[in-house]
Amino acid sequence: MININILLFIVGLLNLSLGLIVWVKNKKSPVNIWYSLVVISGALWTFGILGFLYIDNLEIAKHFVRFYYLIAALIAYEFLFFAIYFPFKRIKINFLFRFITFIPVLFIIYFLYFTDYHFSQIILMDWGKNVILGSAYIYYVIYFTLYIVASFIIWLIKYHKADKISRLKLKYVFIGTSSALLFGSFFNLFLPFFNYRYVWAGPFFTVIMFGFIFYAIIKYRLMNIRLVITRSILYGILVGAVASFFALSVFIAGNYLGAHTRTGKILVYIFNSIILVLFLDPVKKVWAKVTDAIFYKDKINYQNVLQKASSVIAGEINLESLSSELSILLSKELKIKNISIVVLVNNHLHYINGSSKKINLSKESIDYLNKCKDIIILEELIMKRGEHSDWEDLERDKLDRFIDEAEKNKAEMYIPVIEDNKLNSILIISSKNSGDLYSEEDINFFKVLVPQIATSIEKSKLYEEVEQLNIELQSKVKEKTKSLKYANIGLEKRNKFLSGMQSIINKLSRILDLNKGIQLVVDSISSELGYVGGVLSFVNKDRETFSAVALTENKITKPVIQLLKKDPKSFVAQLDNKYNLGAKVILDNQMHSSPKMSDFFCPPVDNNIINQIQSNLNIQTIIGVPIVSEGKVIGLIHYLLKEKKDNISSLDIETMISLADQVGIIYRNLRLYDNLQTINKELQEANVNLRTLDKTKSEFLSIASHQLRTPVSAIKGYLSMIMDGDFGKVSIKLKKVINDLFDSSSRLARLIDIFLNVSRIESGRLKLDKQPLDIDPLIKSVVSELSNQANSKKLKLEYTQSCKKLPLILADSDKIRDVLLNLVDNAIKYTQKGKITLTVTCSRKILNFQVKDTGIGIDPSEVKTLFRKFVRGSGVSQVHTGGSGLGLFIAQKIIKEHGGKIWAESKGGGKGSLFQFTLPVYTENK
Repeated sequence: MININILLFIVGLLNLSLGLIVWVKNKKSPVNIWYSLVVISGALWTFGILGFLYIDNLEIAKHFVRFYYLIAALIAYEFLFFAIYFPFKRIKINFLFRFITFIPVLFIIYFLYFTDYHFSQIILMDWGKNVILGSAYIYYVIYFTLYIVASFIIWLIKYHKADKISRLKLKYVFIGTSSALLFGSFFNLFLPFFNYRYVWAGPFFTVIMFGFIFYAIIKYRLMNIRLVITRSILYGILVGAVASFFALSVFIAGNYLGAHTRTGKILVYIFNSIILVLFLDPVKKVWAKVTDAIFYKDKINYQNVLQKASSVIAGEINLESLSSELSILLSKELKIKNISIVVLVNNHLHYINGSSKKINLSKESIDYLNKCKDIIILEELIMKRGEHSDWEDLERDKLDRFIDEAEKNKAEMYIPVIEDNKLNSILIISSKNSGDLYSEEDINFFKVLVPQIATSIEKSKLYEEVEQLNIELQSKVKEKTKSLKYANIGLEKRNKFLSGMQSIINKLSRILDLNKGIQLVVDSISSELGYVGGVLSFVNKDRETFSAVALTENKITKPVIQLLKKDPKSFVAQLDNKYNLGAKVILDNQMHSSPKMSDFFCPPVDNNIINQIQSNLNIQTIIGVPIVSEGKVIGLIHYLLKEKKDNISSLDIETMISLADQVGIIYRNLRLYDNLQTINKELQEANVNLRTLDKTKSEFLSIASHQLRTPVSAIKGYLSMIMDGDFGKVSIKLKKVINDLFDSSSRLARLIDIFLNVSRIESGRLKLDKQPLDIDPLIKSVVSELSNQANSKKLKLEYTQSCKKLPLILADSDKIRDVLLNLVDNAIKYTQKGKITLTVTCSRKILNFQVKDTGIGIDPSEVKTLFRKFVRGSGVSQVHTGGSGLGLFIAQKIIKEHGGKIWAESKGGGKGSLFQFTLPVYTENK
């Protein structure tokens, strides 16, 4: 039994060591955390069984039974979460899920520690201790079985979705853990129903799990602890060897050299210690070399590889040779099956493979690598995809396509080579010959090498570009030299046409007569452009016909024109598509050509006459080009050429179209000029008439006002005397009538004064009698005069000032009084309810007068026009019909003559108005 206890202790110690190593290696990884919890719990479970077997006291043994059953329950719980996270997470885990799955464990704790339902007692048998199980034990079995089965189902689902490496990892972990759990469950879960004698057997099967997982760590870098495990074992062997040497030396010294005394033993210990101190470090180095030769015989000297790669990079300038040699070197030295280099040349992929295998790299993958700009290890990318189950479908689909393409290419690692923040090339690296995964050392090596590769490839690409440029340059020089001869010929022709066009335009710019301009155009077709001649036709006013308005007239064409026997301009053609080709040009707004003049001019011209004219002038081609002005076709130009259509160059066509466009511009400009001349003449005549009328009107107003003023004053005087009773007593009824007549006479007198003021203003005879004036009494008199008018409409009329005493102004008191009366009177007229406020504010230089009302308001768009003659705001005539529209005009002129400003403000209809004017303060130094 003692041997079983020792073996159990060793098994527990192995599990505990493995669990601690896994946990220490990566404390943040959920996979490492849950796996280490499972293994450490397995070790504690083993130690619990060992304590149960070793302790003779039955009460203490009960505590060990409770302990290892509780730990076993925790193993099932931890194993479930290990299955969820390993090798990648597929479902979302939160606190609620963890708590719900932990509830069965709470029931188990209750049954174990607070009841006898799990087990009731321990009895001694001839073979050892026997545990009597209770009724709740079946619940424990169901819980454990369900959690373990659920874990394996999760792994089976993941296995179908996993990549190659993840499947291998799953396979080894699955075999190891299932073996341990299967046999462990048999001996420690189900067999105790019948016989508790072999409860010690379960922990030994965890050694199987330890072995399989250890193999997976060594071969597939499971949980990144290969180096730690291997080094730990090697140094464990070294420590064991040193301890064995120490024990053996003490044994030999004691039994064969006679070192039995205390002094002898001390001397042996001192001697052994000195030997250990002197030889431990050399032995450790020798041991490291031996173990490296055994366990790390494929170890790579990265510094040596880097030097060789740098030599290749420095020695090759040709892109093909550089990429090929570098690919072969790295494949050989790093013991990699294949390294392919994809170079981007002029945004096109250039494949240079280390083997004959074709690499397919899609644009989407290139974009992904360009965006990532970092080394991508396929295994880590797959795990990343599994851990991020909350990714959007589009992002996951892109990643899936990238991973699928990488697996088809048998790529284990992608290394984007970046130069100036731009993708230069891509290293596509397959798996190692050994089947190992890429370590941190491999990745660091490539991080050091990649910048050198980037610079070298960029130099190679530049070299090739220069070489290619030299070849292309030589070829282009030959081509350009050859084409330059033809270009010179064409250039001479173009210069001729351009100078001809420039000459025509210069001549046209000096002509203001439409007929002369048109004739100049058709004559220039022959003289400047070198064609036989041309005919220019315009569409008639009815837009149903068109006729010639100008023909080329020179020594060659004049005799031929005589064949027509009548004025060419008298021929009228119909605007019908089927009539002739000229009509088609106008209607289609497109250029047309023909080798026959008859196609353009027949009808209306006789066919025989046209053929004779064509023969005499030796015309081979006629081209009709539409004339467009202001978006409308107004006519066409017939170009008559001696060349056949195939010999007419694009430059000729361009010139013809350009000249037709010029005719359209000339037509529009000269028409506008003629219209403008006519309008100017009419305007001048109208202006003279207006001035005469305005003068007559002003004279009439002045005479009429002077003539009316005297009788109106007399009427007012007599009416005033009648009301005062100078002619006897007047009845109340008659007095009211006379009072109304007096008010009407007063308004008429004011209107006459207004017309007189307008007449004086317009004739420049407005005279002001400016004197230093205290404005306060004048304002109060205006307010007093108009208060009855305000009271009759139940309006409040207020006057306020900001200064205790208003400064003097230099003004004509009568004229300023007229302005104030006009503004306040208007405010009362156009205010139905509310109040009118007259406010005066003063500063050192000006007085500001404000008349504010709560009346009908003014449209903001009309404010600026109110001070013009005979202008009234919209809608005011419905409120007050007697306005002349001259009061504000006169007020503005008076205020300006006093050196001030006047303006109006309003927020719109129904929101009242504010009229303001300013006057300068009087100073004696002025």
